[in-house]
Amino acid sequence: MIDKNNKEKLGSIGLFLTALIWGYSFVAVKVVVNELAPFYLVGFRNFIGGIFLFLIFFKITKTITKKDILLTLPIGITLFFGFWLQTISAQFITASKIAFFTGAYVILVPFFTWIVYKKKPHAAAFIAALITLIGLYLLTSVDGIKNIKVGDLFAILCAVAFAIHLVLIDAVISKVNGIKMASLQLLIAGSISLILGFITRTPLNISALSNETIYSFLYLAIGATAMAYLLQTVSQKYVSPHKTGIILSLESFLGALCGIIFMQDAINLKTILGGLFIISAIFICEIGSNIKKS
Repeated sequence: MIDKNNKEKLGSIGLFLTALIWGYSFVAVKVVVNELAPFYLVGFRNFIGGIFLFLIFFKITKTITKKDILLTLPIGITLFFGFWLQTISAQFITASKIAFFTGAYVILVPFFTWIVYKKKPHAAAFIAALITLIGLYLLTSVDGIKNIKVGDLFAILCAVAFAIHLVLIDAVISKVNGIKMASLQLLIAGSISLILGFITRTPLNISALSNETIYSFLYLAIGATAMAYLLQTVSQKYVSPHKTGIILSLESFLGALCGIIFMQDAINLKTILGGLFIISAIFICEIGSNIKKS
């Protein structure tokens, strides 16, 4: 038998591995998007991941109802926009910058919750927001916000989409089983993206994909989408919500680190400082949120 302390340690390791898997996914997206159009990358990635979860948890997913689908539909739509915007940004900016920008969604969540539920954010959220703005200013360009790049803009919008996605999940999580929701939102996001790819007649030539692209895509579809969710679900059962949030917040840092190591992303003082500001803001927001809950 594994005692409680060891279960928590194993859970923490599992959550760290989840953050690492997601962190490397920024590199994988950069690799795949060079040969596979964003609509198909997002479409096949999510659809395959959704099917994978659907089959693994078939005893649960076989009871999906029309109500489950309708409640999850907006969540799947925002998930599509989040992944699509992130993938588009990968065509213009480095994996490390995408990781930092995407991580900023954590800071946006309290403010969107304020708008929807009229729940004023904790004081730490305002401090985190200010620090994030400084970080974004440093990351966007050498000359600042006025010369913001297209890829930067898509990455920022990606963070907005993921923040809205989390708020929508919070609104219906008590009404839909978590596993059903996870499978459905992936299937919805994947279906939307594939349909748009076919409607816009985006070129698709799977036989021309290199081995590196195929392996990276499988990593995204099975590893970063389906398996990472399973690992997170199992691991967080043994770890407090506070600690879970902190560990998963490492995704941005690990993503940037993977970009620097595997993609040789160029870094300068502004990039380092901007990334540190955003990571600090994420931790402040997570810690402040948990203090308020307790």
